[in-house]
Amino acid sequence: MPLAASPDSPLPQRLATLLVGLVLVGVGVALTIRAELGVAPYDVLTTGLADLTGLPLGLAAMLLPAGFVLLGWGLGRRPGPGTLLAVLLVGPILGLVVAGLPQVEALAPRAGMFAVGFLAVAAGITAVIVAEIGPGPAEIVMLAIHERGYPLAPVRTGIEVTCVALGWAMGGQVGAGTVVVALLIGITLRWMLAVAGYRSPVAADAAEAAAPGA
Repeated sequence: MPLAASPDSPLPQRLATLLVGLVLVGVGVALTIRAELGVAPYDVLTTGLADLTGLPLGLAAMLLPAGFVLLGWGLGRRPGPGTLLAVLLVGPILGLVVAGLPQVEALAPRAGMFAVGFLAVAAGITAVIVAEIGPGPAEIVMLAIHERGYPLAPVRTGIEVTCVALGWAMGGQVGAGTVVVALLIGITLRWMLAVAGYRSPVAADAAEAAAPGA
């Protein structure tokens, strides 16, 4: 079954696209965590929560997005089916992949692991955007605040800065990789969405919101 190419694609195609995207996100995040070069701002909070509480990473990666969903819902933004699937699937996938990956000391293979993980995450987010079956947990909060009259990109930047600050205080992974993700994820998403031939205001907003400091 081909992946969805637009919001008008049949629902089974969009669902397949969403599931592929969630798997890619889970695998990609696991690779960046195992590379130990710094993770995306949202994942700094995940790793910090796991470090502080002793919870398995997969469980922390379920509880944190569930908290974002409840916060966004409380602010007036209802989650979609895709949002709930993200909460249920990404954490367990991440946990399984992290547990199966070897611990690597040398910098070169860790850098390669991070690069592959970054591209997998970007491809996964692209698929989730294309599917349009509900925003991700962090996007629920972002959109809820945006709908109260605040610009989209600064809201997203504020959420990510808060995630880094709280996660770092908890002992989460912060490093050069965190900066790389912050600088490149917006550009990469815009490029991948263009390659996918996807045109939608949602795509433009999502990619712009991922650009730091915009």
